[in-house]
Amino acid sequence: MMKSILAAGLLAATALPMAAQAQEWPTRPVQLVVVAGAGGGSDATFRLMAAELEETLGQPFTVVNLAQASGIVGYTAYTTAAPDGYMFGQLSPIAQFSMLGQADFMPDDFTPIAQFNADPSAIHVSADSEYQDLGALIDAIKADPSGFNISCGGTCNASWDIPFVSMLLGEGVDVSQINLIPAQGSAAALQELASGGIDVVLCSVPETTSMADAGIVKTLAVMGNERLAIDDTIPTVEEAIGTSYVGGTWRGIAGPAGLDPEIVAKLDAAVAAAVETPRFIEGMQSRGFGISYLDHEAFTAFLDEHYAETETVLNALSGQ
Repeated sequence: MMKSILAAGLLAATALPMAAQAQEWPTRPVQLVVVAGAGGGSDATFRLMAAELEETLGQPFTVVNLAQASGIVGYTAYTTAAPDGYMFGQLSPIAQFSMLGQADFMPDDFTPIAQFNADPSAIHVSADSEYQDLGALIDAIKADPSGFNISCGGTCNASWDIPFVSMLLGEGVDVSQINLIPAQGSAAALQELASGGIDVVLCSVPETTSMADAGIVKTLAVMGNERLAIDDTIPTVEEAIGTSYVGGTWRGIAGPAGLDPEIVAKLDAAVAAAVETPRFIEGMQSRGFGISYLDHEAFTAFLDEHYAETETVLNALSGQ
């Protein structure tokens, strides 16, 4: 009996300082790991967010770029860090790594904090393409799935092509026969589109602005819930074919598993405040980035949905 009382007392004594630490957090600089190189979209959005978090929480939020191995180094760094609230990182489309055997990240390796950005994928063809609307393009791909060269960023199986393939699946296309061609970035893919080597490019709308203005590229639809302010002449997929398909890249903050719920709540609230500030809004909009906030609970549920959708698409691509 005496041992039980002593043990309970020790647990209570330990819990009190930990609770106090969570309430006082942060008391020193915090690291934000970006799983991409300096100068890109992930780097830019996280630096904008870091400035707002510093303002709200009173400590430096230092952006650290760890882009090696397609970001696997960065994800590994913060998911294996101590869950003390002093190292967080970027959480973006990640399910493909474990499903392709490149890494073993699973949803329970993360504590999702909040999503703050989403940029929908869009479907682009050359301006002189015979397919001038999305319905016609889907019908043509359905009739001859292997007859089109479809470019996607990086190694494919990620941000831009997973939603597109999911749409084709929903429209009855045999996606195991389609040609997804990796490109060294959207710029290279768009050049191939202009020269006729590629039939369809999947990327965001802001990446095509200059070529669209020059009359080289035509965007058939955007995979978002609404038209984009950057070019509101482009219809959504739902407007184009009558069925909604939404997807693209997204960015949020996560930490390692086991974070104190009070720290999670405090950082989530700071992100929620950040996405409402004029400075953050102007910084994102001027660069063509979308603002999309999901709180801790919604972001956690979304991560599970992301894994499920990615598994469905990858299985279909492999003919399973």
